[in-house]
Amino acid sequence: VICSALPPGPPKVERQAISRVFQALRLEVNDEVGALEDVLESAAGIVRPGGRLVVLSYHSLEDRRVKRMMRSGDKRGVVERDVMGNAISPWTPLRGVPKKPSADEIDQNTRARSARLRAAERSLFLPPQPSAGGVPYPDRRR
Repeated sequence: VICSALPPGPPKVERQAISRVFQALRLEVNDEVGALEDVLESAAGIVRPGGRLVVLSYHSLEDRRVKRMMRSGDKRGVVERDVMGNAISPWTPLRGVPKKPSADEIDQNTRARSARLRAAERSLFLPPQPSAGGVPYPDRRR
């Protein structure tokens, strides 16, 4: 069915298109994006201040969500600021850009070519809580 919907082209292009269709089906059926968002939202309540969160993503849809959460602490990517204009987030990214696999690693494992590794350190602030009116508060756990 998928092949009949594609215009004729080189086998590599057809294979890529078919792979994308099956990836989209897998993402939807397994609710992979929803599961990732659930983990990212709950991580700030689990990781203690100074602890680190490391996430390996394999496609841009996942990576975008991880990047937004690590920069802002919010899945929408909205950065909360205090009265002085400082960003308030439960995470401080450890690198500005994600770590990508080396050419040697890609040679050994071609599936690694799309991988992106991001890491962030837990700060003293928890994300805004809906019941608290969206106002972040310092984490007093030690």
